[in-house]
Amino acid sequence: MKIVLATGIYPPEIGGPATYTRALALALQKRGHAVTVIAYGESVDGESSAFSVIRVSRRGGFVVRYVRYAWNVWKYVRCADVVYVQGPVSEGLPATIAARFARCPMVMKVVGDYAWEMAQHQGEQELPDAFVSHRHRGLIRAYEWIERFTARNAQRVIVPSKYLQSIVERWGVASEKIQVIVNASETLPSVDTRESIRQKYRVGDSVVVLSAVRAVPWKSLDRVIRWWREMPESHLFVIAGDGPELEVWKELAKKFQVESRVRFLGSVNRHLLAEWYAVADVFLLPSKYEGYPNVIAEATSVGLPCLVSDQGGNPETREQEPDLVRVIPIDDEVAWVSALQTVTRRAVDQSSTHTEQRWTSTQMVNATERVLQKVVRSRGSSV
Repeated sequence: MKIVLATGIYPPEIGGPATYTRALALALQKRGHAVTVIAYGESVDGESSAFSVIRVSRRGGFVVRYVRYAWNVWKYVRCADVVYVQGPVSEGLPATIAARFARCPMVMKVVGDYAWEMAQHQGEQELPDAFVSHRHRGLIRAYEWIERFTARNAQRVIVPSKYLQSIVERWGVASEKIQVIVNASETLPSVDTRESIRQKYRVGDSVVVLSAVRAVPWKSLDRVIRWWREMPESHLFVIAGDGPELEVWKELAKKFQVESRVRFLGSVNRHLLAEWYAVADVFLLPSKYEGYPNVIAEATSVGLPCLVSDQGGNPETREQEPDLVRVIPIDDEVAWVSALQTVTRRAVDQSSTHTEQRWTSTQMVNATERVLQKVVRSRGSSV
């Protein structure tokens, strides 16, 4: 097949869609498909790739940016069999318009409700299930319209969880057009022994509770920081990740006088995160919303127990790893505090306990390839 992958971000920019798109492009290219990636961003000096990577500048307002992106997508999808778009808004709207003009079938991946996320930044308090049940005003209404318009125009929509399937169905997309393909975690870098890394990071005999998230309101770590006064002195809370809420969380730690037992790492690379997985005694994700938490797949792949909320795609991780994942109702503060207070040191050397993954990258690529092939065959039969 001749495949165009349209994405908002791509390496060297960091983020899930960037990592996913590059890994998928490499896998498809190795299988004999002709792949072209189109991404926002400036040209990278000395960039070398087994496939074409087209960079679309973000300069100018969003109208100029979208027109520029649509033009580039149109140039390449005219000769393509299918375009696989990695989101419904910034890449989704221009790619949808381009695909329609070029009469090229489109597959879209949806990993979250962008309109809901933007509403959260504006102070919206509704949980996603309530949010999607009615329309909103202003810019949020525009985002809602774009998501629904682009998703409905796709021949297939790929989502990483059954929860997100239910959200997309409520956008008006027929269930038979939606395919659930769980994200597979990439193998983590090898690290030193657990005890040597604990010495390196000077955690002593502390019980280490780890969370790695974008610092945004719906991750709910502000609640955990407030609870930390009730934790034993032996407990250390380590937060990896950056974002707009990070300074707020730091101020909360000072306000509640727990800053000596809450450590902020900021943005971390995969090797550093792998080391902290080895150090930690439990991983924590009390979020109000997750499409599908890739970080839980990573944590459980090295045998790290996890505490997750009952929101979004979080409970589905227990289906994958029932022995390692515990689901706690998001509003049950007593249950959360009790679960955290009773966490103890693990004796296992995590660096040598990689578990067998129930869902591998190869299986994920196989499933995605089948969807793309089915769309291409459907196009051929309708001509």
